[in-house]
Amino acid sequence: MASSSNVPTLFLLNKNYSSWSLRAWLVMRAFKIDFKPELLLLGTPEIPDIGLPAANELMRRAGPTGKVPALHVQKPSGEPHIVFETLAVIEYLAEDCPGIWPSDRFDRAFARSLSAEMATSFVSIRNYAMTIRGRYPFDPEIYNASVEKDILRLCSIWEELRSKAATQEGDEGYLFGRFTALDAMYAPVMFRLRSYSLISKIQGKHALAYVERLLNNEHMKEWEESSSHETEVIPRDELYST
Repeated sequence: MASSSNVPTLFLLNKNYSSWSLRAWLVMRAFKIDFKPELLLLGTPEIPDIGLPAANELMRRAGPTGKVPALHVQKPSGEPHIVFETLAVIEYLAEDCPGIWPSDRFDRAFARSLSAEMATSFVSIRNYAMTIRGRYPFDPEIYNASVEKDILRLCSIWEELRSKAATQEGDEGYLFGRFTALDAMYAPVMFRLRSYSLISKIQGKHALAYVERLLNNEHMKEWEESSSHETEVIPRDELYST
């Protein structure tokens, strides 16, 4: 996508916690798009938590919203440009790398619809803050009807798509056979399911196999390995007090 002199910079937050960072990073790694990662670390002695003035100042380095991911690119004129919000980053990348979305028009529209649903919905499952390092026993006090509804909706999507893709030639275990942006959108959910002992709540053999497939994706493993070296703790991103 970019020449060696014009490599975009992807701003990220702590890998252990940042679900949105993971999505954009996965797309760029999976489709071999050259980029320079710029990691903004919170949970340090200087910036111990989210929401502090120093944290806000640090995050503004990413872009106008003070959120990640943000992709810093260069226009042909040499003028810098910031692409912010995950789906916007993905669409920007897809203009040069159309394989990011399924090749069939209707599959592509469906994948975009589901990606938008993931971006705007599933509030209850988001209450389980992503922490890749964490391993917690199942907690019946926070597993309520709303969480179950979210999980059942996810299972129905995964089961439907995987049951279809599994019958097609060249299937690689992802929702449309090969890895697409939609798989990246669901990636943080997989870490949540594992960290909070929720995998047993997955219904459907295809859905369960898909969870395991995505957790074992080589780039997911790469991200997880990198996050394991982080020692910072962000209190507001911990479901349980530390």
